[in-house]
Amino acid sequence: MRRLATVAGLVAVATLLLPACAGTDRPEGIVERWLTSLNQGAAGRPSRYAPDSVSQEVLPNWRNLDPGELDVIEVGRGRTFVSLSFVEGAARVPFRVVEASGREVRATALLQRGPDGTGATIVRIEPGTAGLLLPSEGGPPIESATPAMWLAAAGAALFFALLSAALMALVSRRRRPATA
Repeated sequence: MRRLATVAGLVAVATLLLPACAGTDRPEGIVERWLTSLNQGAAGRPSRYAPDSVSQEVLPNWRNLDPGELDVIEVGRGRTFVSLSFVEGAARVPFRVVEASGREVRATALLQRGPDGTGATIVRIEPGTAGLLLPSEGGPPIESATPAMWLAAAGAALFFALLSAALMALVSRRRRPATA
């Protein structure tokens, strides 16, 4: 009976925690994964994030290049918006890449959310947008943790440590007397 209660408790905890893993992707993360995939040459799959025509604008002939063609990949904090053209939502994310040859591209990626409001695809590249600075230009970092976030993380860590100790105490094996 005790094991059944333990298993039920574990299932309840897992059920409560699973939605936390199902968050939506940040637009900055999508752009960074796209550029990293583009940097893999033929081994990469940037078409998961953007049409081939958009990838060709940033790194021409990327399919025939060796991995590591991009020396620098820098992505800034994006700005989300909704308009009549993008009812589900969209975002603009600034980025900068520098090829091994020294060629530099500074632009803004326009991302469009999927019809269900989740996921996003890079639909086109635009010239740099005013107000969207890269971190190297004095813009904000992609993410910065506030003191409240640090306290919440410490509280969550303490909670999970206590929870795991309690679960281990529940399932610890009792010593059985040795039979002679």
